[in-house]
Amino acid sequence: MTPSDLVARAHAHNLQVHPYTYRNENKFLHFNFSQDPYKEYDYWINKMGIDGLFTDFTGSLHNFQEWTTPNRQDDKTASELLHKIAVLASAHE
Repeated sequence: MTPSDLVARAHAHNLQVHPYTYRNENKFLHFNFSQDPYKEYDYWINKMGIDGLFTDFTGSLHNFQEWTTPNRQDDKTASELLHKIAVLASAHE
């Protein structure tokens, strides 16, 4: 698959790119990615640089994020993580 510069052009205009809809049913999985949704997520997020995506299969996307995001050593408990989220949210008010 030949990459396009569409994402870069959108980013140049301060636009975010969120393609849809990623699905895990066999008829929607692409042969270019060996019919593997994780390879497809990796391509679009890491190679093409999209900002997010829409999926009907949030579990597989969540697994991808869990497997590919480095573990944060400072987020040891749920309450610590919720506190950080609250701080971030209040900063945008």
